[in-house]
Amino acid sequence: SSGINAEWPLRPGANYRDTYQVPIPLKSLTERLGKYMHYFTVYGHLRPFGVSILLGTWDETNGPKLMEIDPSGTARGFYGCAVGKGKQNAKTEIEKLDLSNMTCKELVKEVAKVIYSVHDEVKDKHFELELSWIGKETGGTHQIVPQDIFNEAKTYAEEALNDSDDEDTDM
Repeated sequence: SSGINAEWPLRPGANYRDTYQVPIPLKSLTERLGKYMHYFTVYGHLRPFGVSILLGTWDETNGPKLMEIDPSGTARGFYGCAVGKGKQNAKTEIEKLDLSNMTCKELVKEVAKVIYSVHDEVKDKHFELELSWIGKETGGTHQIVPQDIFNEAKTYAEEALNDSDDEDTDM
């Protein structure tokens, strides 16, 4: 057992709400979780986290915000980022996009395309695409992407991958 209470990520938000009577801002939550994760890398009797965390939020005043906390507890803000296997290739593809001028629906399609494009069918296991979002469309609540938009994004990504494969075989 790692000795980690599964409810630890909920504590900073609950404590902040109890103290200030408002939801915790993303920056504060990110800092608190990052410090907690860093604590596990500093002390030898604790096992470090082996995961990165992505946190996103949206509100009318500040718009979209995306933060990543790496296993060491270091936090960074991004317009778009990737974690896990293939993250470098995914980041390269994400950097090509004009994220600040795209709608959520367009972004969902492009994210699906990036996921499909970095997946190596020979080396990697089969994957199941799952998409969720947070934004104006959801009233600032994290939700699974509606099925019709999901289907459209998946079809778009698969067609782009097939087009790419066709170009590779034509050479």
